[in-house]
Amino acid sequence: MDSTSARAAWEGLGGPVHIDDHRALAERMMDPTLDSCCQRDIEDNLKMSALRRTLQRHDVVAARERRRRHLVDATGFQGCRCLYDPQADGGEYPALNELKTERQQSSIGEVGDSLSCVVIRDDNEEKKKEESAEDRSDDDSDDEFDYLLDDDLSGQGGEELKMIEEQRRIELEMEIFEREMEMQHGYGTHRQMHPTRSLKAAGLTQGTRDPPPFVVVHLFDGLSSACALLDLYLEELAQQMRGTKFIRSDGRMTFVLEASLVQKALPRLRVDSDVPCLIAVKDGVAIQTAPLKMFIDNSENVVTGAVYEWLRQSGVLHERPPVLEALCRLRPEEEALLEVLVRDDQLPKQEDIYCCGVTGCQKTFMHQHVGIETKEQSGLVVPEHEILGQVE
Repeated sequence: MDSTSARAAWEGLGGPVHIDDHRALAERMMDPTLDSCCQRDIEDNLKMSALRRTLQRHDVVAARERRRRHLVDATGFQGCRCLYDPQADGGEYPALNELKTERQQSSIGEVGDSLSCVVIRDDNEEKKKEESAEDRSDDDSDDEFDYLLDDDLSGQGGEELKMIEEQRRIELEMEIFEREMEMQHGYGTHRQMHPTRSLKAAGLTQGTRDPPPFVVVHLFDGLSSACALLDLYLEELAQQMRGTKFIRSDGRMTFVLEASLVQKALPRLRVDSDVPCLIAVKDGVAIQTAPLKMFIDNSENVVTGAVYEWLRQSGVLHERPPVLEALCRLRPEEEALLEVLVRDDQLPKQEDIYCCGVTGCQKTFMHQHVGIETKEQSGLVVPEHEILGQVE
């Protein structure tokens, strides 16, 4: 770890905060009249920002709470609203659903067959096992190490062990959270998206802010068994290449509903001859396309080795996912606005206060104060006109 990264790692945690970075240095050069008190204010602000970044980076509970606000329930999974539409994305097309059902039924049948072929062991073998178990129980050669099990770990070594266990637990929780967040943004999984959203999610729209670096798009045919076989392989590959985003969508519907975008981003692709196909996208640019027939052998099976080699040569297979801060495409101002809206919804609605004329009274129902005369009430239990027998 170099000196700069080491210094940044301890900022906000008791270590000194320096303002010798480029931005603060530029501010000081722009204002030559900066006094020592102003410099202390800058240092205090930088220290507070560093502390906030450190707390947000390691506070798994708060991070999950912030992410929970952006989750939407699509068909079959939960995803971030910056990428998925709960009304359109998710699900499986008929050929893929049928293939998964067949494989599930065949796996259940294989398990049943294996359970039915139970070999009945010989009685002599059972007796031998029982005798060997008795011999092991009589063996007390390990008794000399039993004191290790009764060792009291309440000393200094026990405190260090507890600290190590706590640190490891925090690391595991952070790894689980990162894995969940990656899948909520399409990494490590292969999901179906609506034809009007698949190419945009891949970053092929011109002017897309921070497009995903590596994307594989499968424009499928909903009735093709070869497409279903390919998607099963891509689902397995997505779990290994967690730095690549895998997306599938209906090919012909994409050409119909996104004709202008297809013409700009994929000008050489033809719906009659090239669909179904695979598209390799890198940093928002489609670098290669390949029709599915390139990966099918004479028996209508998908050659997974050829698929992997084509994706590898295209340079879109990446094992390491993006950093946690770069996953979500929601802008900071959108998150701040959402927090304000959520906070306003959680506040109790204030009811209208009944005007009884008494200062400080907050009752919302109609009432009177006995013994207090105001413009709105007399303060008497029985009105004066009833006492005098007068008709009001």
